[in-house]
Amino acid sequence: MIAEFSIFSFQFSLNSQCYNVNMLTIICGEDSITSRNYFTDQQRSLKEKDFEIVNVDYHQVLELDETGDSESSLFALKRAYFTQSLNKKVFKKISDRNEKKIMALISSKEIQVFDWEEETSSRDLKSIKGTIIKEFKPDKNIFKLLDACYPGNLKIFIDTLNTLSESTEDIFIFIMLARHMRNILITKTGEKIPKLMSWQIGKLANQAKYWELKNLINFYQGLHRIDVNSKTNGTPFSVKKSLDILACYYL
Repeated sequence: MIAEFSIFSFQFSLNSQCYNVNMLTIICGEDSITSRNYFTDQQRSLKEKDFEIVNVDYHQVLELDETGDSESSLFALKRAYFTQSLNKKVFKKISDRNEKKIMALISSKEIQVFDWEEETSSRDLKSIKGTIIKEFKPDKNIFKLLDACYPGNLKIFIDTLNTLSESTEDIFIFIMLARHMRNILITKTGEKIPKLMSWQIGKLANQAKYWELKNLINFYQGLHRIDVNSKTNGTPFSVKKSLDILACYYL
C-alpha cells in the first residue's frame, strides 16, 4: 500500500557523536493517515536517539540557523525540527533568497527538518534538489471501492471493502468514501467542482446516474452520522461495520 520513494538511515557513532542523515524530508501522499503516523513515528524515533524535538510553524523554518548552534539543549546531541505545509505555504511561491536558505538547510550537517504535507501527492511538490520525499499512496482497491458505490452493486462493494480493510485503516476508507460521495452529490445537483479534470467530472456524472437524488442524500447523511458516532462513541459498531450496514440499506 505504501510507496516509499526514498529511505533515510542513521549512522551513529558514540565516539564522534556524529550523525550522517538527510537534512530535509518531506512526508506526503494521499494516504494522509499513514503519512501522519510516519511523521509522528520519526519524532519518537529521533527522541529515543537523544535528539531534541522542536515543533515549528512553516514560516519559522526560514529562520532556522543551519549551523545548529542556536540555543541547543545541553543534553541533546542534535536537534530535529518538525513542521507542516512547508511546500504549500513556502515552496509554491518561494523567492530566490528563501530558496538559497532552504538549500543551506538541506546541505547542513547539523540539523534535520521534517515537513508533513497533508493529502499531497509527490507530483504536486515543488522540486528542490536534495530534498528527500516519502510518499504514501492509497491501496489501489480504495478507488475500486469508490467506483463500486452505487445501487445494485452491493456484493462487489462489500467484497472490495472486506479486502481493503485488511490493509487499510477504516478511518481512511471512510474519509475517502465520504469525500467521493460528496462529489457525486454535488455533481448530481448540477453544481461544479473546482480543480477537477473533465474526465473526473464525467466519471462522477456517470456514477451519479445510478442514484436517485433522495437516496443519495440519505446515503450521504448516513455517512455523516457514522462520522459523528465514531467521534462520540454513539454506536457499538466499528466504522467498517457501520459502512456495511449503510451499504445494505442503499446499495
